[in-house]
Amino acid sequence: MYTQLEELFTTIKKTSPNETLDTTTFKWFVTNDSEIIGIPKNELSKREEELLGILLTPYKANQPPTTSLEKLWMDVLFHQEIPKSLMEKDLRTYHFVYFSLSDEEIDPESFREAIHGLFPEKTPILWENNHEGVIIRENHHANEEKLTYNEIIEVLTTDFYMDTHLFVGPTLYDIKQASRYYQWIKKCYALTKKRNYAVIHYIEAIPYLLLHDITDAEQKMIVEPILHHVQGDEELLKTIQVFLESNSNTTLAAKKMYMHRNSLQYRVDKFIEKTGIDVKKFDGSIAVYLCLLMRSKW
Repeated sequence: MYTQLEELFTTIKKTSPNETLDTTTFKWFVTNDSEIIGIPKNELSKREEELLGILLTPYKANQPPTTSLEKLWMDVLFHQEIPKSLMEKDLRTYHFVYFSLSDEEIDPESFREAIHGLFPEKTPILWENNHEGVIIRENHHANEEKLTYNEIIEVLTTDFYMDTHLFVGPTLYDIKQASRYYQWIKKCYALTKKRNYAVIHYIEAIPYLLLHDITDAEQKMIVEPILHHVQGDEELLKTIQVFLESNSNTTLAAKKMYMHRNSLQYRVDKFIEKTGIDVKKFDGSIAVYLCLLMRSKW
């Protein structure tokens, strides 16, 4: 990738984390090969900078993390390294909450204090630039915290007089997928930010994501976390698809499946319990149905 970028930006620089970086003249990024590169700001148009921010990871050289846990997560997300201490940690689940603030002059420490005041533990916060970043929730399911994220919006609006947008990513289970999914969540935010939601959850965003030209690999990244707990249960997945194609009519779906109505209802409830997604509601039903359709192509 560096060679390709070098053809576009002739004065591009490559450096290492140990070197002092010129953040006044250069905009710094981390490539997928973990190379730290700098491009002169005067060579970058706003559109090019936004595009590079999606394809690469902006390198936060001028705002290092201030907690040990944030340093671990920075290694995972920005440098594609998984520290041993994080591997050995009791990390059962995690999800990313990408945030964007209307005020570019906000004090990161004041923001940190506000966020920590909303959660019982000191949640890691990493900054992409002076108004965007990610909150990392460990051992919490994304589908269970809608009230909390609306509270974040209220607090920031009241305390800082700014507009805030949150993109709540799906619940993830494998730390080895963290860097890949973080890049995907950044892209999801970029693709949906024009929808002007204060808070948008992954489930709600899926129809909008599919309006864009996304790759097969990205489609799999949509499907995998949604169907994680039921991936191998073909009978259950078939039942849910028939249920949704029957306009969520349990009696009609049961007839199509040659099942008793109570048996079909049991399977629907089982799916909801395992995934945390209520397929009886619009957002859940359309997201799951689209995932089932994408899954059928592979």
